Amino acid sequence: MNAGQRMAAEREFDNALAIFPNYHLAFAGKARARLAAGDADAAIEFYQRAWERVPLPETATALGDLYTKLGRAEEAKKQYDLVEFIERTGAVAGTYSRQLALFYADHDVKLDEALAIALRERAARADIYTSDTLAWCLYKKGDLAGAKRTIDEALRLGTRDARLHYHAGMIEQALGNRRDAAKHLQLALKINPSFDILQADVARQTLRAIAV
Repeated sequence: MNAGQRMAAEREFDNALAIFPNYHLAFAGKARARLAAGDADAAIEFYQRAWERVPLPETATALGDLYTKLGRAEEAKKQYDLVEFIERTGAVAGTYSRQLALFYADHDVKLDEALAIALRERAARADIYTSDTLAWCLYKKGDLAGAKRTIDEALRLGTRDARLHYHAGMIEQALGNRRDAAKHLQLALKINPSFDILQADVARQTLRAIAV
């Protein structure tokens, strides 16, 4: 899925479910594959089955985003509320802190808290995905210089990850670097055109705006 090979991915998710029925991660993967194929109803069903097995914040976020995309705002809000609930009441506090910071930044809510979480996580570890989260939060807060410096850290290993390049593209666009922005956004969509339910649409819209 992360390489944009939806049909091959779906076969492997089906194999996983044949070997390990009711595996929550395979259900969530199957949901992503069905959504990439344009089958939103099946995607909702598989996300719900994943949630029933193991309630994870990324599943609640995905369901909320899918409901948002479909214009079902009330159902989306219920899912978004669950994202915070899981983080606040989990057996191990802070288990999903990075995901919560990304959730806030993606949805333009509680940006001060998102940045505080990302800074705390970045102080504890310097892996590329923590750097990416911090860069995205800095971007959303308007610190473009800090966002650029930190997204460069996230890209330092040359990792082919659609979300990393999407974030890089949006930061470059905000800095007025249209060529670099287009390069990163095109690569994000080439790697995986369905990398995120809502953010992939933003990437396409931004690319169209750059081309005007």
